[in-house]
Amino acid sequence: MTMDMKLMLTELSYNEDLFNNTASGYLMIVDSSGFIESLNMMGNEYIRMTFGKTGDSINQIDKLFRVYKVDKRQPEGNLNTESYSLYFCSEEILLSEQYKVSKSYRGKAISDNISDILNTYLKVPATKIGTIEPTYGVYDFIIPNIKPLDAINFLATYARPQADKAGADMVFYEDKNGFNFRSLQSLITQPVYVNYSYEPKNITKDMNKKVYTVLTYEFMDSFDTLHAVNAGIFGNRLISVDPLLRRYKTTDFNYASYASQNSTLNNNPIINNYKNRFSDTMVDTSEAVLKLAYTNHDQWESPPIKNNPTSVDRDLYAETFIPYRSAQLNLLNYTRVKISVPGDPGITVGRVVNFALLSKNPKNKSPDQFYSGNYLVTAVRHLINTKEYKTMLELAKDSTTGQYAGVDNSTTIWQNTVKGIMK
Repeated sequence: MTMDMKLMLTELSYNEDLFNNTASGYLMIVDSSGFIESLNMMGNEYIRMTFGKTGDSINQIDKLFRVYKVDKRQPEGNLNTESYSLYFCSEEILLSEQYKVSKSYRGKAISDNISDILNTYLKVPATKIGTIEPTYGVYDFIIPNIKPLDAINFLATYARPQADKAGADMVFYEDKNGFNFRSLQSLITQPVYVNYSYEPKNITKDMNKKVYTVLTYEFMDSFDTLHAVNAGIFGNRLISVDPLLRRYKTTDFNYASYASQNSTLNNNPIINNYKNRFSDTMVDTSEAVLKLAYTNHDQWESPPIKNNPTSVDRDLYAETFIPYRSAQLNLLNYTRVKISVPGDPGITVGRVVNFALLSKNPKNKSPDQFYSGNYLVTAVRHLINTKEYKTMLELAKDSTTGQYAGVDNSTTIWQNTVKGIMK
């Protein structure tokens, strides 16, 4: 039995998140027909949700979801009417909770393993699989009887993007087009999808550039130096120990080196040349975050097991994924802002947008040079109710359009200040 719920709908919320595997949302219903009883609702129902803007069939969202919960059920107005919310999610997350993966993958790229889990263990339709970006290197893995989505997240931790991209910043997520497995570095190099601007309506705009109005904005994170140090964004150190060959290796992550050699959303770094009282810059203290791990780095090339692949596993590249991954994920989210815009079904997580925030300096009518610029869309919420359709976006960036002013670390007053001497 099927039923059109459009006339009973008072609010629809559809959510995507770059750091969450699946999409989800809810419908708020006002029901005077006993909908729940008529359909014998008990958590095994499906909702097909289609919405967009009149005349724009290309960008409309059309997805099938599983209803997993009814909540907030209460009387509304009279004895024959009640309101409640139907919560929905992708079918794949429920399937993932019901089944386990127990399999050995030998000599495979991690992207191939993830494709196999999607196809074999979750049987995701081809139309629901977006971009599975090829990963670099081959590995030997045993998936030890864990849930399929947990297995994908486990593999993603080790995954390295293709050889021209540094680190281990692969993420698995669902957008409006399906499931994707991509590196943050490939996402941030995409062309800008749309230009958003928060400024008075009478400000003259570039007529050659289509600009969309931002209704509201709120900065969730601007900078947090203490968190950045503790998270190892500016620098961290890994000591990896090889118990088989009885040796160790020290690997340092250095933000300045990384930012100068790899793609960023904007052109300038998030720190300047400030030196502390020990004459160290923010990137010089890798020991601030110290990690210890086992490694099998380069065992194939070392005596007494040189070139004997039966005696060791393939390199896990602990020296890459451990120091890089946490730094890269935290670096992307160094500056975060939440904005609301008129409803746009074309926007989805993983796209790059430009956000222009007009400077609050009355003498300066140009965009704020540190908080404007290119951002990556990390979360999307489409909210439709009886009065309006708006889209709320969470945006994040790892760099700035303007360059922070440097400091003269050699002046007496500055040296005294950083030493805590008040004179």
